[in-house]
Amino acid sequence: MGVIAALLCLAAAAAAPQDTGTLDVPVYRNTAFGIALPRPFPDWVFSPGGTAQTTTVLFHPRQGSLREQLWGALVLTAFDGPVPLNAVADQRLQSTWQPALGRSFAVLTRDSLQIAGLPALHLVMSGAVNRLAVDVEEYFIARGTDLVILQFRYPRGLPRDSIAAGYQHAFDGLQIRRDGQAPAPSAAVTAPVITESASLAESDPAAERDERLENRRLAGSLWRPRAYEALVRFDPEGARVDFSVRIEVVNDDVRPRDALALAVRWPFRFDGARSATGQPLLVRDTVTPAIPLPHPVDPQAATAITVAFHLTSALTTAAADTISALGVSSAGVQCLVDWLPRVTAWADSAGRLLASPAARLTVRFDLPEDFTAISVGRLAADFTAGDRRRVTWMAEDNAPSVPAFVVGRLRRVAMRTTPVLTIRIWAREPDSARVAATTGALVGTVQDAWAFYSRVFGRLTIGDVDVALADVPEARAAGATLFLSPAAPADSVRIAVARMWWGETVRLAGPGAQWLTDALSAWSVLQLRAATEGDSVRQRLVRAAESRQEPVVALEAARRAIGDARFRTAVRAFFLEHRRAPATSAAFLALLGIDGSSVLAPLIQGR
Repeated sequence: MGVIAALLCLAAAAAAPQDTGTLDVPVYRNTAFGIALPRPFPDWVFSPGGTAQTTTVLFHPRQGSLREQLWGALVLTAFDGPVPLNAVADQRLQSTWQPALGRSFAVLTRDSLQIAGLPALHLVMSGAVNRLAVDVEEYFIARGTDLVILQFRYPRGLPRDSIAAGYQHAFDGLQIRRDGQAPAPSAAVTAPVITESASLAESDPAAERDERLENRRLAGSLWRPRAYEALVRFDPEGARVDFSVRIEVVNDDVRPRDALALAVRWPFRFDGARSATGQPLLVRDTVTPAIPLPHPVDPQAATAITVAFHLTSALTTAAADTISALGVSSAGVQCLVDWLPRVTAWADSAGRLLASPAARLTVRFDLPEDFTAISVGRLAADFTAGDRRRVTWMAEDNAPSVPAFVVGRLRRVAMRTTPVLTIRIWAREPDSARVAATTGALVGTVQDAWAFYSRVFGRLTIGDVDVALADVPEARAAGATLFLSPAAPADSVRIAVARMWWGETVRLAGPGAQWLTDALSAWSVLQLRAATEGDSVRQRLVRAAESRQEPVVALEAARRAIGDARFRTAVRAFFLEHRRAPATSAAFLALLGIDGSSVLAPLIQGR
């Protein structure tokens, strides 16, 4: 079938097909096309239909009406040649969804990914059909000359999280036969969410699946977090951390909303929620709870809820890899990252990071009197009351992209002040004497990196930096705080400082975001070492990076392609243009021109 004819058939397939009888079976199978799809819920049925060129299968509640827009669809068709995914998606948007969804039509998501090892596109649209507000999600999957479209509909009058659980079940169970092979499951090769929690969850497949489900349930969320106020209580007995987080959110929808979906992510356990007045809120699903609000919240109005959850050592011993990265014991809490509840998705369907909404953060710690806490922001209060210690950290102007903190028997072992920067070093008491002897070298490394990056890229609006020395698996920057291992090599410290430019000040999102953040941070260290130790050192480091196939090698290739001066100018312009604003890899490629972008684009687009 020709391309034009195929596109016309796809446009016609958007309408509900005429019923040809329903199939009350757990799995719909099309052996000729080599595809299998489980139904989302036990009380749903399949209704096959379509034309001679296109097969369209609806799946919907057994007693439901299609007018309610609660249904999904599977569309199967073929082309004469390779499927033009982008052309199909563009035609679908212009000829089908824009007319069907009317004046309220909007595209919420468009990204590329792989499903069952096959190229795919993911679209999410919103609008209204027959005055009923609905979100429509579609996956376009190309298998040579065959095209599979999987569609899910979310009527906004129904709780999205419960529908999403069934749709996730259908998506995870989708099987597509490749040439000469048995059907391959879709979710088996879906890219994992690229977050700290996801990396911890890699040793726990069930936790990784939960992360994908939680992220999917929050896709298209129309709530925007404006402020977090957290109370963190640590008790050595039982090695338990209890959290109570007040979240102030704004309704970015065009209509009032009376429910708020959020994710308390693995390995934390949800305990409950309260309204702004302290009224307990009934929550049924404790994985990605839908919080019912006492009163509808008008568009652009704000409300607040308080969420309680906890973490114990028992939750961190399920996998050995987790203990070192997320340890909770009677000795304290190792560097805990990305612990706030989420009210918006943190990654797109391909697992690529989305920009985190900027929000104020205040963290109050309730600790035994011989413990203290280091968090992001500035230390606003530190006092004892009875046998408990109260420590408060505030992050307003320099709120972190990913929050982090440590708790332990820590004390400040050094402080150094320069005209532009004050550095405070915190270490555990058993390590304090040893660290004090090496503090000069550590502070000097931070200062030198700070001065160099400020001169080369541009200055930050940060005057104070806290360095917490704890048992962390890798050097990390969060806001204006560095979390380092006492034995961290100098280059790890320099990379952590570079993250304050690339990751904290310039926050990348979308395709290739994490790859480019890593590459720019490592490239910053190369430039620092070359400036202080000579170009021969830089060349040696590049050869070592080439043997490990690190992203920085591609940046070096782009630099050689366009020239050193032009590349440095582009990097500096990228920083100055995107300070405290979401940035994309496409914006960076645009500054490099055709020669530079041709080197990096294939690598970035594949991530």
